Amino acid sequence: MTDIKKLLFFTLIFIFVGACIEPNTEDLWSVSIDGVLQTDGFARDIAIEENVAYVSAGQFGLQIWNLSIQSKMNGFTGYVEGEAFLEFDDLSLITRDVTNHLIFASESNKDVKIFHYINGDSDIVYRNTIMSAKSKEFISFPLEIDQFIMFTADNDDGMKWHTYQLDTTDIFNIEFIEWTPFGGGEIYTPGKPLGIDSDGEQYIAMAVDQIGVELYSIDSLGASPTFLGRVDTEGNAEKVVLSDLGVYVACDDAGAYYIPYQDFIEAENRTSPVPIGMFHSRFAEDLTVDHIAVNGNIAALSIGAKGIALYDVSNPSLPEEKGIFPIGYSYKSQFWGEKLVVCTREGIQILTIEK
Repeated sequence: MTDIKKLLFFTLIFIFVGACIEPNTEDLWSVSIDGVLQTDGFARDIAIEENVAYVSAGQFGLQIWNLSIQSKMNGFTGYVEGEAFLEFDDLSLITRDVTNHLIFASESNKDVKIFHYINGDSDIVYRNTIMSAKSKEFISFPLEIDQFIMFTADNDDGMKWHTYQLDTTDIFNIEFIEWTPFGGGEIYTPGKPLGIDSDGEQYIAMAVDQIGVELYSIDSLGASPTFLGRVDTEGNAEKVVLSDLGVYVACDDAGAYYIPYQDFIEAENRTSPVPIGMFHSRFAEDLTVDHIAVNGNIAALSIGAKGIALYDVSNPSLPEEKGIFPIGYSYKSQFWGEKLVVCTREGIQILTIEK
């Protein structure tokens, strides 16, 4: 009888543990791959303008793709400066200024380069270099024709920002065109900034590695940012993205966070750390999260060699995991309408998320 009781006990334990380990697949989402754009080099970053994608393709330079027909429109392995052709070493960051027909691009630990490009042109035209060699991430906003402002997470100086205007100079009948700063500044932070995001209207958030995440307010573009507060995170805060209600943070091997805007003010006014779960949430703790893209109630996490992870953030304080999808080594993703466009080592992948 004792043996039967033992057998029954261990059987119940096995069933209980098995039930805990077995995932509930009923509520998981699925993805379908609509297309893979072969970039040859690693697709590290992307900026999307309507149906056109500007891609930093690592050692294969800058590529321009039509997402609708999945066709490459143009590709540049380098650029002309003066009389010399200079190759890109390993292009990793890219953004687009539609108003001024500009592409901002940078390689690891190098300055930000400005190129002039109009869709349909056969070439990109190099203008000049701005910011510093330690610009880890940047975001820009056009102010008007021939003016823009750029904010950078500078690994040396903290947050740096400048307003630029187009400057055309004629020297000995040779026309020199470049973008020159006429205002800006920097705010020191006790850390190593790695990522930055802004809505261009009210907030700027910056990921500051071991220090956590900092939030700043702006009255308008061009005004000096005002520090609101800092929230510490487990692990290294590497990338941030703003949403309507708060900030999502990618913390490498410490997973991800959602931090409401009010929490930064609360944290600044408290004398002790803000408890996790009291104001903000931590999720994907067992994953290495490099980047987060958010669209409505969907958060797409780039998780390196494991691909992407999807979360339902209808209630961002309680994110729900909706599946991990091994689509290849992923660096970053961006939503294109309802589609998710993912930068991977295999190229640009266009996904449909099916709930």
